[in-house]
Amino acid sequence: MRSDEGRPADPAAPHGRSGASTAAEPAAGAEPSAAPEADRRGAPGLPVQVRPLSGAEARRVPELWNAAWAHLPTNPYPLAERLWRERLASRHHDPSLLLGAFAHGELVGYAHGKVPASPWQPAGVAWVSSLAVAAGYQGRGVGSALLDALLDLLTAAGAREVRFGSDADHLLPGVPMEAPPTAWRLLRRRGARFGALEHDLRLDLRVPLPPAPLPEGWRLRDDDPEGALAFVERAFPGRWAEELAAYVSGGATVFTVERTPAHPSGASAGAEGFCVAFLGGESVTSPGLHWSQALVREVPGGSLGAIGPLGVAPEVRGGGVGLALVRGAAEALHRRGVTDAIINWTTLGAFYGRLGARAWRTYQRAQATLPVVRSGGDV
Repeated sequence: MRSDEGRPADPAAPHGRSGASTAAEPAAGAEPSAAPEADRRGAPGLPVQVRPLSGAEARRVPELWNAAWAHLPTNPYPLAERLWRERLASRHHDPSLLLGAFAHGELVGYAHGKVPASPWQPAGVAWVSSLAVAAGYQGRGVGSALLDALLDLLTAAGAREVRFGSDADHLLPGVPMEAPPTAWRLLRRRGARFGALEHDLRLDLRVPLPPAPLPEGWRLRDDDPEGALAFVERAFPGRWAEELAAYVSGGATVFTVERTPAHPSGASAGAEGFCVAFLGGESVTSPGLHWSQALVREVPGGSLGAIGPLGVAPEVRGGGVGLALVRGAAEALHRRGVTDAIINWTTLGAFYGRLGARAWRTYQRAQATLPVVRSGGDV
C-alpha cells in the first residue's frame, strides 16, 4: 500500500503507515526565471514586494526561518545550513517557486513551493514546503502576500490541490504544532482542511530495549543494500524507492530480513523487508535528523541517530518481523554509540511505542483546493 502522495503505508504493522509552514540551486548571483515581481500590500502602510529569491538570497533562508521562531523560548525546528543546501540542490527544487517578501528593501519572509518532478507524484498536486516570516513582521500581512503569490504560481502551473508539507525532499510532514496562531489562521482563511497528526518519535537507547525477537526461520542482515533496493522497487515503487537509492548512495546502513532454509516456507529468494539506519555522518541528512540541533540542546552529550523508512512484505506483516527489524536497527545504532534515535514521520506511535519510542515532534496534515477562495483578513 502507498499513501496518495507515494509514501507507502507502514508495512511493519498489521495496519496503517510508518513513518509546513516548508530543489538545483541557481548559479551564484543568477536570478532564477519566474513570475514577475509583484507588489502586494500587507498591513496598512506596509508595502510588500514579493519575487523569486536570487541564489545568494536563497542561502539566507535558514537565518530567516530560525528567526521566525522568536515567539517561543527556544526554536524547536532549527534549520541547519547544510540541510538547506541539500534542499536547494534537490531535483524537486524549482528556483522560481522560492519566493521572498521584501519590506523597505529588507528580506522579511519567504515561501517555498514545489510541483511534481518524479513519475510517482500525483498530477494536479502541488506543495507549500515551508513558509516563514520574521518575528517582527508576523501578523502584518507578509505571510498572506507570500502565500497568495505562491498559490497563484502553483495554480498557473496546473495544480488543483495544494498540500502543506509532505513534499518530496521535505522539511516537514505537515504543519508543526508550534507554528504561531497567525499561521493557522492564514491557512484556514485560504481554505485549508486539517487532517491526521504525524509524529517524529524519540527512542532513548540508554535504557535496554524490550525483547522483540525475530520469529524462527528469519535472519537479519546489514550487508545487502542491493537486495533492499530490489525489494523496495518491487514492493513499494515510488517515493520510498527514490529515497532509498539516495540514502544508500549517501552512506546509510540498510538492514534487511529474509527467510532461512529453516523457515517452514523455505529460504527467501531475496529480502522481504528493510529498515534504514543513520549515524549522522552520512552525506545525506536523514529526515529523522532534520532538527538534530534541537535534540542536541535537549540531551547535551548525547550521540544522535535515526531510523526509517521501514517496510516489510504484506504477506509477513503481523508476525513480529517488522518490530524485530526495528529493534535490530536500534541495537546496531546503540552498539555504535548512539544514545538517542529519531523515527520520523509516523502515525504509529503505539507500534513503535512497544520498543519505548515516544512522541517528540508533532505535525498536522493540511491541504486546500486550488484556486483558493480567500476569506478573512491578512496575517
